[in-house]
Amino acid sequence: MSQPLVWVIVLNYNGREWLAGCFEALAATRYERYRALFIDNASTDDSVELMRTRFPQIARIENAANLGFTEGNNVGIRLALAEGADYFVLLNPDTRVEPGWLHELIAAGEAAPGVGILGAVQLEYEGEALNSWTTTAARAHLDRLREPDSAPRIIEMEWVEGACFAVKRDVAERIGLLDAIYFSFYEEIDYCRRAACAGYASALVPRSRIHHHRGGSWQADARISRRRDYVCDRSQFIFAATDPRKSPLRNAGWYAVTLATKARALFRGFTFARAVDLCRMQIDLLFIFPAMVAKWRRDRERVRQ
Repeated sequence: MSQPLVWVIVLNYNGREWLAGCFEALAATRYERYRALFIDNASTDDSVELMRTRFPQIARIENAANLGFTEGNNVGIRLALAEGADYFVLLNPDTRVEPGWLHELIAAGEAAPGVGILGAVQLEYEGEALNSWTTTAARAHLDRLREPDSAPRIIEMEWVEGACFAVKRDVAERIGLLDAIYFSFYEEIDYCRRAACAGYASALVPRSRIHHHRGGSWQADARISRRRDYVCDRSQFIFAATDPRKSPLRNAGWYAVTLATKARALFRGFTFARAVDLCRMQIDLLFIFPAMVAKWRRDRERVRQ
């Protein structure tokens, strides 16, 4: 029986400094049936030129604008599914994979039919220690993750991070693509939630290991960091208000809790810029309220099926 066909999609925006490390490590992957796809979100840092000259063998898509994490990756997901992919894997450019990472992901997925989404254990970019995502999101499992040879093949999680996000074809056919209501952040948590509503579990694969810097181009300067905080907080509000397993009233309550939490944080470390951003965000969310309602209704149907 042949291996499943896997498409590895690397979406980039001004991540030139990470690309050589990412694709050199990816070239050492011990898995035969995979294709790598580089997608650029209109970078301005010569990322595309680097890929053209150093990795001309890698398939490339150059988006005309920065479509964000969701729509940027959706471009690649559509192509992967059209070309017959059995799995697609979203991989951040500020990662370095270990040689067996993909074999372990796919072997675990094939052995667990009820699991639809899989993620790798993340280590620090330089070094072998577990990184901050792993120690936070998987803190109940750290002893097992530090001893991967004796760990179970999979550990079910509520969600796995989009830095390494492997999805089975039938999941995408059932629930669709990443939700474009998110520009970036929370889209993978939302996708895991939607998958759970359709009966698919998400899991971490202890023997699949990658090194992840975390932050990438979002850490370039103070202006970009502020933009990151705005986009992340906006996505958190959307996520809190659109849980299809809850009633609109309960979701409104979680929205209020999220707002109160942000307000408390603002008062503890008040700056005029943060206050402006929080107010502007509420106006922004008011304008997309119809889209949020439509999303809740659409996802709610999967809970009822």
